[in-house]
Amino acid sequence: MLFNQADELLQQGMQSEDNLALIEAVDSYRRGLALLPRQKSPLQRDLVHTNLAVALETLGEREDGTERFEEAVEVYREALKEQTRERAPLDWAATQMNLGNALARLGERESGTARLEEAVAAFLEVAEEYTRARAPLDWAAAQMNRGNTLRMIGEREKGTARLEEAVEAYREALQEYTREVAPRDWATTQISLAAALETLGERESGTARLEEAVEAYRDALQELTRARSPLEWATTQNNLGTALKDLGARESGTARLEKAVEAHREATQELTRARVPDQWAVTQHNLAVVYRALFEKDREPRHLADAILAIDGALEECRTANKSRLIEMAGALREKILAAKGEL
Repeated sequence: MLFNQADELLQQGMQSEDNLALIEAVDSYRRGLALLPRQKSPLQRDLVHTNLAVALETLGEREDGTERFEEAVEVYREALKEQTRERAPLDWAATQMNLGNALARLGERESGTARLEEAVAAFLEVAEEYTRARAPLDWAAAQMNRGNTLRMIGEREKGTARLEEAVEAYREALQEYTREVAPRDWATTQISLAAALETLGERESGTARLEEAVEAYRDALQELTRARSPLEWATTQNNLGTALKDLGARESGTARLEKAVEAHREATQELTRARVPDQWAVTQHNLAVVYRALFEKDREPRHLADAILAIDGALEECRTANKSRLIEMAGALREKILAAKGEL
């Protein structure tokens, strides 16, 4: 009865964003676990641990700080003491995967990389049980999660070693996440691969990584079409535009930069100011960056006029939403655009 009530509260809290229901679910699960014998009810305890951790992670997503994620990590670790690898290897692997994801979310909110390193280790252990031969899609999921975590570490550290590991992990995942077998996972992995390649490209002097990033984004857009997934399509268009801008900045002509403008403009068809004002403002900022880069290439004054129009829109929306960091970034860019205009 207690667990049924907790399950109902968990469902209510997740569907209606009712945090109080989630808090009550957490309390009910904890009270129920204290009454449930370890030896006599191992399967039920496994399920309760999982549901308790899900409730805590959901609260963690909605709250600031790390406390809820830390609690979820502890719950998963408690579960692993009972749900051993020897007793139920695949169930153990599933809990390890959940632990890795919780550690990654915790690490995302912390400044260091210790939790992220723990998450990477957890995903490596998962792949020892979820082998490619035994559970190919679960193995691919572990590789994908490992890649995402390595990319976070790589973005915080100097050098390229961790980013290169992330690229390798994503490419491993794509061996099983094929477009034919798992089209959506294939597209999502292509986007993550592109992001890692783009960051690598920014740190290297050549253009090979950026070319690969552009190709990966375009591959993803074959599956994440505007008709099927409009907001994901638009976000990927925006990311493609940024990669094209980085590529165009290193080339002598303007063709890539013009393609970047096209991609960002495509994005605004779905990332509208009315629907997603924050993302619309970011896209306007991205457009202003590309227009300024175009001006630096061909010295056409019209690019500066377009840049001012875009950055003024971004600033207006950021001020409305009181986004201080974006206001600072957009304001600095506007000053650079006006300075360039004043030199004409």
